[in-house]
Amino acid sequence: MAFAAAGACCWGFSGTCAQLLTSSYGIPVDWLITVRMCAGAVLFLCVCLWKNWRALRAALRDTRCVLHIMVFGVFGVLLTQFSYVTCISYTNAGTGTVLERLGLILVLCFVCASARRLPRIRELVGVVLAFGGVFLIATHGDVGQLAIPAEGLFWGLMTAVAMACYTLMPVKPLAKWGSFIVTGIAMSTAGVVSAVVLQPWHHDVDLSGDVVFIVVVMVVVGTFAAYVFYLQGVNDAGSMRAGLIGCLEPVSAIAISAVWLHTPIGGFDIVGTALILAMVVLTTQKEDERRDEDAFSGSLRDMPAFQGSASRLGYYVSRPATADDFNIVCALLDEGHDAMRELGISEESDKKYPSQRRIMRAIDRGELFVVSMDASIATSDEDAYAAASGRVIGLFALSLDGDASYRTAAGAAWFDDTASDGDSDCSYAALHWVTVASWARRSGVGMFMLGEAERMAEHAGKASVRADAYERNDPMRRLLEHYGFRACGTVVLKSGRGRTRVRAAYELIL
Repeated sequence: MAFAAAGACCWGFSGTCAQLLTSSYGIPVDWLITVRMCAGAVLFLCVCLWKNWRALRAALRDTRCVLHIMVFGVFGVLLTQFSYVTCISYTNAGTGTVLERLGLILVLCFVCASARRLPRIRELVGVVLAFGGVFLIATHGDVGQLAIPAEGLFWGLMTAVAMACYTLMPVKPLAKWGSFIVTGIAMSTAGVVSAVVLQPWHHDVDLSGDVVFIVVVMVVVGTFAAYVFYLQGVNDAGSMRAGLIGCLEPVSAIAISAVWLHTPIGGFDIVGTALILAMVVLTTQKEDERRDEDAFSGSLRDMPAFQGSASRLGYYVSRPATADDFNIVCALLDEGHDAMRELGISEESDKKYPSQRRIMRAIDRGELFVVSMDASIATSDEDAYAAASGRVIGLFALSLDGDASYRTAAGAAWFDDTASDGDSDCSYAALHWVTVASWARRSGVGMFMLGEAERMAEHAGKASVRADAYERNDPMRRLLEHYGFRACGTVVLKSGRGRTRVRAAYELIL
């Protein structure tokens, strides 16, 4: 709730900056919108790349979720800006603000319909207080200002729809990937579409030092901080509460405008502010009811701020395989063999590797791990089915005692050349059998398994993780290299029967 309030206050600051730029410096609105979106997108993406580039790459490979975020970028982020400005052009700022807050009714209806319940008294009172406060601040009690043309009414209602979309649409992507990644992708989409539609380069803008400074501050505080804080509030407090607390935007705009631009404050502003603050106090009180009865009442797990469960490698769950997993493990390995054949990699013998006996031995030793979907964060019907059925979507083997075959291997230039092999004092862990179900590929599962292997090896005090792959297995080799494994040349492995296998060797230094 604090994040939602902070986001609303940053938006109020953004409104004050926009007022100053458009009224005092003559900056065109469509130019300002496009520059704000594009500059904010660049800033978000830079932070994502610096903070956790692997999570951003995994999110971009999650095609279904990326499409969801892109739609949110158009109908949530961009439509909110465009419809609000257009509504104001036909009416006035006060009327546009009041009509925008109609989105609270849509949010409340959607939340109640999703949870199959009636609105709570506290929610209804909060909506009434929010509308009353926003109405007084925006119109100063002049009902006549609401007599608007049909075009203004249309774009005002579109603003309400956009506000509801902005609050409701990103709930599941936020839970999965976090506010930084979701906002970065959405803002990038909005910026590109805005540039194509509005074409700001046709405007001749005088970029003085003051204008550049105000635009920069507006992008950092009024765009970057505002969006990431508010969406984090949606993720933590839920759509309904965040939407109500978002009504602090006009309150913050009044306060900032009064201090910065010396805009006078009237009695209606004070009364409206008091109503909104009363609404905030009412909606931020703890409730006795369990919040998880509402599918959109808040985050699905208690995650650190700005991070989603997938970013924390929690969207997928790994556990040691048991004897009950034997059949699904064999089936997944068969899928892996099929994928190898599609790459033109033939089996080196009639017997499949690993053998069933070796699989059972790995299970008994606790070296084989399976990955399944986290049931609490399913983002599609297929995800929900996989999670509900406990469906295993990937597996990997990690031996903390190293690999005895590496001891007699030739050719590889391991970076940790002091490692001993095949005993309890081995200084590295050996990673093998990384396999993902065909339908779950390109969704970050492979990166998750490498992350789990790294975490386990580091926890066990190992200096590195070693792995090898077929030289023609380009997908696996790219996965290893993208994660951070370093190529160690070609290794020639010898089996107990004297057969040799040529592999590409990799090592991850911990």
